Amino acid sequence: MRYAESRDRLQNALHEAGLYSPHTSRRIERIELGDTARSWKIYLHRVVPPGTEPFHVSASVEFGWSPVNSARAYTSEEDVLTELLGRRRRPLRTERRWTRIDLSLRASLPYGSTTPMPEPQVFGAWTAAVVAEADAVFTAIEERKGRTVAVLGSHGGVELRARCGPDGLASLEALALSGFRMVRVPRVWDDPDRLAAERDPGIELRQLARMFRTAFDEWSQKVADLATWIRYSPPPPGSTPVGPWFDDQAWDDDDDDDDGGPETTH
Repeated sequence: MRYAESRDRLQNALHEAGLYSPHTSRRIERIELGDTARSWKIYLHRVVPPGTEPFHVSASVEFGWSPVNSARAYTSEEDVLTELLGRRRRPLRTERRWTRIDLSLRASLPYGSTTPMPEPQVFGAWTAAVVAEADAVFTAIEERKGRTVAVLGSHGGVELRARCGPDGLASLEALALSGFRMVRVPRVWDDPDRLAAERDPGIELRQLARMFRTAFDEWSQKVADLATWIRYSPPPPGSTPVGPWFDDQAWDDDDDDDDGGPETTH
C-alpha cells in the first residue's frame, strides 16, 4: 500500500464516520525536499453540541509517511532485502509496517480572552473524567507471554494554556488533548502465501474513525460541562476574582459596544 492509497482510505473512513467532508474540511499535505518524508493533516468537520460557548472546539487528524515506507511500498519486501543485504538462500523475516495516526482535540477561548482557573476540586474531577475516556479510546498495547512488546496507542493527558497577569494569578486560555493509534499497513510480497497473509486495513481504519468520532463527541460534551461550570458558578468563598465571570451578554454578536478587538474575560 502506497502513501496515496493510505491517505485516501483514511479519508474515506473518516468520511463514513461523519468527520471529513471533501468540501469543507481543510487538508494540509507536505513533502520534505531533503528526504521526501510526507505528512498529511486534516481539520475534522463535526457539529459540536450546544453549550460549549465561549469555547471553540476543534480537532485534527494527521499521519506521517517515511521514505523507508515509500520504498517498501514501491517494490516488494524481497527486493528491498536484496538491495540492502544481498541475495540470501533462506527467506528473511521483516518487521511489520505501521503508520501512526494522531488525533488532536482542542478547546480555546476567543482571541485575547481568558477566564479564571476553575477550582482544583472541580478541575481535578473534570480532568480525571476526560483522561478516563481518553484511556478507553487511545490506550492499546501488544503483549506476548505476559510481557508488553509494543505500545499501539497512548495519549499525553490534558494540556492547558494559561496567561499570568501582573497580580500573579493565572487565567485559562485553552485546553488540549492529543493521542495516537498505530495502524498496520500491508507489506508487499512476491511470495503469494505471504501476500495473502497480510491483513487488509480497511476494517481497522473504519474502527479507528469511529473511535475518533467517539473521542471528539465526548471531548465536546466535557468542554460543554466545563463551560457551564465556568459560566454559572460563583467565585470560591474568600477569593477575589480578577474580573467578571462569563456573562451571556459578553458573547452576543449584536453587542453595539463591540469595537472589533479581542475581548478579555478575566
